[in-house]
Amino acid sequence: MTPAAAVVLAGGLALVGRTIGWLTPGGALAAALVGALILVGGGVAGAALLALFFISSSVLTYAVRPLPQVWNHREAGGRNARQVLANGSWAALGAVLVTVQAAAGWPLLTGALAAAQADTWATEIGMRSRRAPRLITSGRPVPAGTSGGVTALGTFAAVAGAGATGIVAAALGVPPHAAAAAVVGGTAGMLGDSILGATVQGVFHCESCATETEHALHRCGIAARPVRGWRSLGNNAVNFVATGVGGLVAVAVWFLL
Repeated sequence: MTPAAAVVLAGGLALVGRTIGWLTPGGALAAALVGALILVGGGVAGAALLALFFISSSVLTYAVRPLPQVWNHREAGGRNARQVLANGSWAALGAVLVTVQAAAGWPLLTGALAAAQADTWATEIGMRSRRAPRLITSGRPVPAGTSGGVTALGTFAAVAGAGATGIVAAALGVPPHAAAAAVVGGTAGMLGDSILGATVQGVFHCESCATETEHALHRCGIAARPVRGWRSLGNNAVNFVATGVGGLVAVAVWFLL
C-alpha cells in the first residue's frame, strides 16, 4: 500500500474510533500514525490484523458493560496516545522491518499484535470468570481485577486471542511459520504481562472508593496511595514490555522452526 493511501485509510479509521468514543483526540493521532506504518509495511494482512485487534479489544473494553472491578482499573475516556503506543509500537516497528527484512518483520508484527490481543481478551473475558483469580507467581487467590491475577477462563481467552491473530495472518498469506510463531509469542507476552503485574507494576489504593487501582489518580479524581510495586511502572509500560516480549519471542520461534 502506498504511504498516501495508508495515511488516508488509517486516518479515516482513527477518526471513526474517535467519533464513537473508542479513542481520545491524542489516541486518534497515535492510532493514525501506528496504523499508517502497519498498512505501508504489512499491506492487506497488516491492515486486517490491526483491525482485528482494534475492533475486538474496543468492543470488549467499551461496548460490553464493564463489571465494577473492571471499572476501577480503567482510565476514563477512550484509549489515549500512551495506550495506543504501548500496544502498537512493536507492531509498527515490525511492519517497517517487513520492508527490509521480512523474515524478522512478520513474526515481530504478528507476535506483538497477538500479545496485545491475548492480554486484552484475557483481561476483559477473564474478569467474568465465576472462579476467583490466582496470583500467577504464587497461586494465592486474589480479588478480581488484581494485577497479576489469572483465571482458567482468562488464559483460554488469551490463547484464543493469539490463535485468532495467527489464523487470520495465515489466511491472508503471512508466512505460516510467522503465523504459528505469533500464537506462541502472543501467549508468552500475555504471561509476561501477568508476571510483571504481580511483581513490579505499581498498584495504588483509593481511600475514597476503598479499592485498588493501577493508576495514581483514580477515575473518581482522588489521588491514590501506592501500596506495592514501582509507582513509576504503570500499565502502559507493562503493556509495552509485554508486546515486545510477544514480538521477540515470535521472532525467536520463527528462526527455530
